[in-house]
Formats: sequence, C-alpha cells, structure tokens
Amino acid sequence: MSRLNVLYQFNEKYVPYAGISMVSLLENNREIEEIVIYVLTEKVSQESIEKLKRQIEVYKRQICFIDTKELVDKMKSLGIPEYRGSYATNMKMFAADYMPDEIERLVYIDSDTIICGDVSSLMTMDMQGKPIAMALDSLGDKHKQLIGLQKEDMYFNAGIILFDIKKWKAEKCTERLQEHVKNVRAHYMSPDQDLLNIVFRNNILKLNIAFNLQPIHFVYEYSLYSKFFGQLNYYTEQEVGHAVENPIILHTFRYLGEFPWHKNSLHPHTSYFDKYMKISLWSDYQKQETEQNGLVFHIEKWLYCYLPKRLFLAIFKINFEYFIWKSNQDSLKQKNNKNM
Repeated sequence: MSRLNVLYQFNEKYVPYAGISMVSLLENNREIEEIVIYVLTEKVSQESIEKLKRQIEVYKRQICFIDTKELVDKMKSLGIPEYRGSYATNMKMFAADYMPDEIERLVYIDSDTIICGDVSSLMTMDMQGKPIAMALDSLGDKHKQLIGLQKEDMYFNAGIILFDIKKWKAEKCTERLQEHVKNVRAHYMSPDQDLLNIVFRNNILKLNIAFNLQPIHFVYEYSLYSKFFGQLNYYTEQEVGHAVENPIILHTFRYLGEFPWHKNSLHPHTSYFDKYMKISLWSDYQKQETEQNGLVFHIEKWLYCYLPKRLFLAIFKINFEYFIWKSNQDSLKQKNNKNM
C-alpha cells in the first residue's frame, strides 16, 4: 500500500490557510491509497482543531495532532526565539523525534502553499543518501552571503522539505541543530531556513523547482529574473519554464507585502488560493487588508503597477538587499524583523 506522510505546522492565525492548503493537497492526490497528515500546532483552539478534522474527514483521510508542549519547552531552553510571535515556524526541525517509528519518509509543507499536482513521486524518489531534500530559494543569493555561506553554495527554501527520517536519525541531525543553536548562533533572520542551510551545508538534495514554485517566476521571464537575481547552480530556463506550465506546489509567500488571502491582493497565486478556498470549510473567509500598510509598501505597490518590469526590478533589488541586510543586523542583536 502506498502511503504519503505529510507534516504541517501552524498557530491559530494560520489555521484557515493550512486548511485550504490541505484541501488542495487532497483534491489533487486522490490516487494515493493512504494519506496521513501530522500537525504540530501552537495555541490552536479546540474549535479550529475540530474544523480541521471535519475537513479531512470529507476526503476520508487521517489527521493526527501532536502535543507540542514538550517541544516548545525544548526550544525555549535552547534559546531558539519566537518568530512573528510564535514557536511554530521552528517545529519542523525537531519533527523526526515526534513521528511514529514506522515512518521512513515525511513531506513537510508550509501552510502558505497550494498543491496543484501529484506529489506521489516524493514517496519513492532517490534522495542520494541525503537526509533532506529542498528546492532552491529564488531570492537567496545575497541572503546566503550575509549568513556566512559562499557564493557557490546553494541556498534552499524551507517551505517544502522531504525528510528521510531514518537517515536524519542516523546522522543525528536533530542533535547537530541543537549543538549549533547552543554553541554558535540561535538568532537568524529566517530562523529555521537559515539553520538548515548552515548546519546541513552540502548535505541537502536539490528538489525539482515544481515542488516549491515561488511567486517571482510567475511574474518575470527567466532572462529578466536572472539579470537581477540570478545565482550559481540555480535552475535552468527549461526547468523553470516547465514548472510554471506544470506546477506541483505553489509557495504563496508574501509578495509586495501581500498574501493571496489579503483583500485586493496582487499576489500572482491569488486565483489558485481562491479556487480551493471556495470548496473548503473556509469558503466564507473574509479577506482583510494586509498588515504591511506602511508608506514603503504603498510606494512599492504603486511602482509595481506603473513602472516597466525591468525598472521596477532594479529598484526592488536595491530595496530588498537593504531590507535583508537590516534584517540580518537585527538578528545579530537577537531581534527578528517582523516583515521577514
């Protein structure tokens, strides 16, 4: 029997988005015989838990909620900081210790995702002896150098992670993360993502970009993207083009200060989000304006709407690189930038 083990993590705020993501997963993977969704939560109400259970029951699948009190206490003792007011973001790094013994492979999926296609190949793909597989981050070139990686190093996005649980445990990956946090550095601008990239440098398998397709590739042609944000060892034009035509997982992270669930959002994945929201138990969700309502975001949105793409990207790159430099400076002072 084929079985897909999936992991989500979120707090109360992200319950609707996680639920909608789960709907998209189950809608597009009906051929998989068994799907079990494991959930690491923080401060999620019983009402939300029951609603998530009802949603998964519609598809006759399983959902398992894991008690995270011990995990949160562990992160506090290690000095791992909250991120946007929650410990949920970092939970996946310790998930292997909380999974049933029979699980060999686990697919972590961020709540801000829409699954458009068949993910069954993740259950059998050759991981080439690596404990995890991740797709590259589309805006990672400057970021990786700020956290101490080299230009030739690959920088991966933690929105989707394929775990080989046995390999992870055999290589004592959890212990290595804990050791780094205790003895090297606990505060990073992208806390979980930066830690994974640094601790497992050269030991992460490069995942097909179709499994973590990020917003910039839906808006800009490859040549324009490469001119401003190109990086060594990135995906080819053919790989990106094929993924845009045949996306499997869309990572709908913030774009122009907005997510697809915001009112009047210009996010390129909004239509995908709306499609699955309408068939979910959150079909009555009322979209709100983005919290990112400062002057800089208003100016950026106006420039995006009215400037030629090339000129906008040139301005955006300058602003983005200053933003991540400032975010890194904040993290070195043990502060997290709320806009990351």
